[in-house]
Amino acid sequence: SHRPVRGGQMATAALRFPPFLSSRAAPTTTAATCTRRTAPATLRVAALPDSASAPTSTSEERPEFSPSAGFAPPVPKRFAVKDGQLGSVAGAALALPFRLGTGLFVLGYSVSLVSADKIPSDQYSLGFLGLKVKETSKIDQCRRPEKPIEIYEFEGCPFCRKVREMVSVLDLDVLFYPCPQKGPTFRPKVLEMGGKKQFPYMVDPNTGVAMYESDAIIKYLADTYGDGTVPIMLSLGLFTTITAGLAMIWRVWKGSSYTVSKLPPQPIEIWAYEGSPFCKLAREALVELELPHLLHSCARGNPKRQEIFKKHGIFQAPYIEDPNTGVKMFESAEIIEYLRATYSLYPQYQN
Repeated sequence: SHRPVRGGQMATAALRFPPFLSSRAAPTTTAATCTRRTAPATLRVAALPDSASAPTSTSEERPEFSPSAGFAPPVPKRFAVKDGQLGSVAGAALALPFRLGTGLFVLGYSVSLVSADKIPSDQYSLGFLGLKVKETSKIDQCRRPEKPIEIYEFEGCPFCRKVREMVSVLDLDVLFYPCPQKGPTFRPKVLEMGGKKQFPYMVDPNTGVAMYESDAIIKYLADTYGDGTVPIMLSLGLFTTITAGLAMIWRVWKGSSYTVSKLPPQPIEIWAYEGSPFCKLAREALVELELPHLLHSCARGNPKRQEIFKKHGIFQAPYIEDPNTGVKMFESAEIIEYLRATYSLYPQYQN
């Protein structure tokens, strides 16, 4: 049996592993139906799935990872847009009108204004006209997965976006294995596990369930880790898919195509949520570089915001911690520059 755990209790030690792991039996899917049943499988958090083919190089030849010479994490600046980034942010923000903010708020989100003395100064909250914004949700009433759910997907896919929105609504930690077009590592892995290259593809190591089909995944997540309800903007069939596609139309090719890169031994950790245009830009870079990343969802009403606030005295998303280099940083534009400089084989040709 699996005991529910609350957000922030997932053991960090579980993320430390050798980069190339031995073979294991992969979960399998049944014929093409919305809901698949699979044999239980024990899966581990890994930068490479266990049954991925090991490279020909020896462990002594693994690339070392370090930030560029003279690198220093930027000072976080709330609501600031770097010069030259305005068009990208505007394009990424199309989701706000097209998706009506789905993914901005966790399940059961509610808000009220209280006097400033009702919320301690060391607790994260927004200020408004001398008052404090008190945010609550139903997330603490929901089952929490002990291990991160694994999802194979890519940023530029509307079906994948739908699932990512549900991940934000349910405040789930998810290990994303990016599958950009021509990506050499995880696209073939999905074919091996499920029998076809179709995305998104979800594996839940807590239950042994693996499945294709975005709507089936959304319903599974709602039933298993929510209260069984699916947000209205994720329940409208073809209209949901069309608006999810329109939300990305200005950046239709971003986060879809592979950039030749070096695969790190450990996944990068990112605190982000689907409704944020700044988080979308950072995720585009992670996907294009085919960098596995552990997403800590932090939509409004999420308790993980307090964790970041306690550590840094500020909350801002995206925020990354890279266990391969020790880098911890805010600011989407600088995160993108850092990822390209550290992991792309040809960073000089990135724009």
